[in-house]
Formats: sequence, C-alpha cells, structure tokens
Amino acid sequence: MRTIYLSVLASATLLIACEKTVDADKLLDTEEKVSITSYISPIDTILRVKVSKALPAIGTVLSNNDEEANNELFLIKDAVVSITDSEGNTADFSYSEQEETYISDATNLPILEGRQYVLNVVANGKTFSATCTIPKRAPEIVEIIRIFNNDFGGVIAEIDITFEDILGERNFYILGGFTQETFDANTFESPLFFESDGLLSDSVEDGITLGETTRIYLGEQGDTQPQEVTLQVAHIDEIVYQNIQASNLNRDNDGNPFIEYSIAPNNIRGESGVGIFAGYQVSEKTIVVEQ
Repeated sequence: MRTIYLSVLASATLLIACEKTVDADKLLDTEEKVSITSYISPIDTILRVKVSKALPAIGTVLSNNDEEANNELFLIKDAVVSITDSEGNTADFSYSEQEETYISDATNLPILEGRQYVLNVVANGKTFSATCTIPKRAPEIVEIIRIFNNDFGGVIAEIDITFEDILGERNFYILGGFTQETFDANTFESPLFFESDGLLSDSVEDGITLGETTRIYLGEQGDTQPQEVTLQVAHIDEIVYQNIQASNLNRDNDGNPFIEYSIAPNNIRGESGVGIFAGYQVSEKTIVVEQ
C-alpha cells in the first residue's frame, strides 16, 4: 500500500512494543504479554498482523551493542494467525522473516466497507481475538493553493486541505500525503507535515468542514519546478486515533521525569494480550503544484 498512513500507524505500534509501568507498587509483578497489532483497509494488497512479546521495562536486559539480539527477544515466529469476515470467509497468515510479521495476500480475504472482521491469534499457548468494522470511505478532498516568496529567496506553496465530515456518526481522521520529485531518473518522496500531526475529529460539531494547512518548497525564485503532490485523508477507528495521540504524547514527553507515559488503548481479548485490531479507509488526490 503506497500511502503515508502505514508509517503513521506503524510508528504508533511502538507504544505497544514494550510495556512502561508507572505504578511503582506493581513493577515487580509486571508480566510478559503478547502484543498484537493489525490495521486493515480495502486499499491493502498485503494484509499484515504483527505478533510480538511486550516485555516489562523493568527487568528486561537489553544489549548495548547487539540490536539484532535485542530484536529477537520480542519476536514470536510460531503463532497461528487468521482473520475471518462476517460472511465466514477466512484468510490464514504465514510468518515473513523479512518483514518480521505475519502476512496474507489481500486476495485471500476481500476487505469491504461496512463488513465486520475477527482476528484470531494463538501464541505462547494462549488464544487471543479482536473485532473491527471497516469504516466508510473518507470524503472527497478539496484544496486551495497560495504561492508566496519567503524572506530567503525561496518560493513556498501553502495548501489548504479540506473535506466534509461524514454526517450522522462520530468520526476520526488523519491527514497525510507526500510530494514527489525526480532527479537523475530517481524519484524521491517527502511527507507532508501538519501542525496537529494530521489528527482531526468532529467532536465540535457533526457534518462540519474539517481541514488543515501544509506547506511545500518549490525552489528558489526564478528557478522553481512543478511538484506532484498527493493529498490523503484517512477515516479511522476511534481506537487508532487514541493510539496515535498517546504515541505522539509519549514521543514529545520522552525524558521528562514529571510526565507519566500514556497507556496505549487495547481491544485484544485474551489473558495477557495487548494491542489493536482496527480498520480504516483512505481518500487520495494527486495534484500538480507550480508557481
């Protein structure tokens, strides 16, 4: 899947990869857990389920010199993983050594809007499950572009990205996208950045216009080049929204002794299971920006 959301969602899973306990009375009782993370969408070509160990921050000995050995401590390679839809169709997953995750071709199980899916995992002698429903497709994207010169001789494109909230339900979204430039026959992608990390919701009012502004650099004055820009809006489950918020908060407060870490939300059923199984949809629009 060629979209920025995989990187956003993947970074959020780091919140679940190891356990940070803030209650000192429970530090010695902290147990190893099984972390399970999977995000599915109709645009997927490969379905992925990450199954690993969630080890306590206190008492887990890591090497300062061997990252590969550290990584091996968290891997679970012999889990039994499957996803079944509400129609009774099932896809079985196999472990990929290269990706260090469980994968299945999306043709094995169509991911459809409005359909419910159940994830089943057997790992470390225990059984886990989770359920999600694929949300509606994200609304159509509308953009407004303004070009101006900065104080350093550069040309900036300011892009307002807006869309209409889906009526009649509580909704959560992520804005994203990237620019593409080609140099010497090589194509490079750069992500778009947003002040709120692209997280939006209709908590203020149902059916309102939502959006944010991003900026891209077109080059020096008199020497600008057109840029292809892909704009994206993902309609996500609330639990995904909460997980990314918690992940961003922990990242921003890392090293601050006066801030407690946010605990990741969890919809995995089963003893000692943590993680997220959720669905999402993406709208995408590609435009060319030039002076």
